Amino acid sequence: MTGTKGQNTQIEPSLNYDIRDIMISPARALSAKRILVMTIALVFGVLWYDIFVYIALFVDDQSVVTAWSVYGLLPFHFISFSSSIAQSVHYIGYLLALFMAMLGMFAVSLIEIEQMRGNRFLSITQTFKVTISRSKQMLKSLTAIVSFIVFIVLLILVVGLLLRLPIIGEWIYALTFLIPSFIASLFTAFVIFVLFLSVLLLPAVAATDKKGEAFTSILEMFSSVIRQPVRWVIYTAVTLVTAKISSFVYAYFSYRAVQFFVGVSSISGGRRPLSLIKVGLSHLPVKSDLVYQTCNLFPGIDFGFSFIAYARGSSSEPVGYVMAFMLFLIFASVIGYFLATVATAQTRGYAVIRYYKDGSRVDKESSMLGEEERG
Repeated sequence: MTGTKGQNTQIEPSLNYDIRDIMISPARALSAKRILVMTIALVFGVLWYDIFVYIALFVDDQSVVTAWSVYGLLPFHFISFSSSIAQSVHYIGYLLALFMAMLGMFAVSLIEIEQMRGNRFLSITQTFKVTISRSKQMLKSLTAIVSFIVFIVLLILVVGLLLRLPIIGEWIYALTFLIPSFIASLFTAFVIFVLFLSVLLLPAVAATDKKGEAFTSILEMFSSVIRQPVRWVIYTAVTLVTAKISSFVYAYFSYRAVQFFVGVSSISGGRRPLSLIKVGLSHLPVKSDLVYQTCNLFPGIDFGFSFIAYARGSSSEPVGYVMAFMLFLIFASVIGYFLATVATAQTRGYAVIRYYKDGSRVDKESSMLGEEERG
């Protein structure tokens, strides 16, 4: 369908504005572009995590060489630190990895919202360009929420200090316990709740916003949760269930694809292909809970597959680390597909919620790409 100048050319069908828009998300997320951008974000997240983990080990006066021989490329096992500084560095690595995952989800949300608006040809280069430019918006939004929480905590600490005053301190504490202390704490608890939700919701909200304002993103997050809580909870629950099922199916076919390739190549290559797989797996944390849950349908349900039996090789040759990295990329693409499904569903769910709470239809708006490039 063609459109006049200045209007959006609607290529994609309009939203149904119900649960069907969420159920279709796994199919829409199953695209090379979305899985690729999400996987790249996860790789960079793991890279930042690795760097800060080994820095923390160095700060803690632990042997980095020994840690590398034990943990390798993916130090996801529990690591104990004796100093608070090292532990803080470790937490920074966690937060950076989480933020990179959120940027990947923003990129997927951007692809989805642009496709909904009729721009089906958003390139990966353009996606990363907009994502990098909008990273400040997401960081400012998160920083603002955290700053508010820290401010309230500091005020509560001050109230605790006033309690130490003789006689009058207990009266001040008692008289202000309900108003404003309890009210402020109740609101802060809700803010903390929204902060955790922002991991899922903020990328979708930020991708939909054309101006890229941090305050707008915060306002829309709170507005969505407050005005449409039941709808958001239902949509998110359906999202997580469908994303887990679809990613499990993707993981299973990936597992069988590797088996097929190794099996066929072993006809001409002998035992070497299988040996390389075993050596590569020996450098990866195949016994971790993350790997187990990824290869299992649902937590608590023993239905899945495992490749622990193949992780029996041992070699310090460089080719073993190369094979480990290749296998890691395949595994990362499974997690990438799961998060891409979540991001796609959150974007479509937010579009539906925004329609019901504000009456606006984001799928009828024009593409933001031209505005981003001029900015």
